[in-house]
Amino acid sequence: MARNRKDEQEVTLMTYRGVVKGKVIALQDGVALPEGTRVSVIPEESVTAHVPEHPITLQEWLQAARQVRAQLPETSDSVDILQQLREERASR
Repeated sequence: MARNRKDEQEVTLMTYRGVVKGKVIALQDGVALPEGTRVSVIPEESVTAHVPEHPITLQEWLQAARQVRAQLPETSDSVDILQQLREERASR
C-alpha cells in the first residue's frame, strides 16, 4: 500500500486482483468498489491471439473431415456397430 499527499489530503492506493469476464473486470475476494471509481488496469499476462503457423482453408478442413468420416463404420448407430464387431469377431 502506498500513500501520496494530494492537496493536503491523504490518498491510499490499493492493488486488487481480478479476472476479465466479458467486458467487465470481476474483482477477487468479494472486493466491491464504489460506482464510478476510476481505476488503472495492468494485464498480468500478454494477451495475444493464437494463430496457427500454417492455417488451413475451409476446403482443406472439409477434405480432412471427409477422410476421417470415410474411416468410420457405415453406420453411427451403436447397436449396428456392436453387431458388426460381433460378426467380425465370430468370423476370425
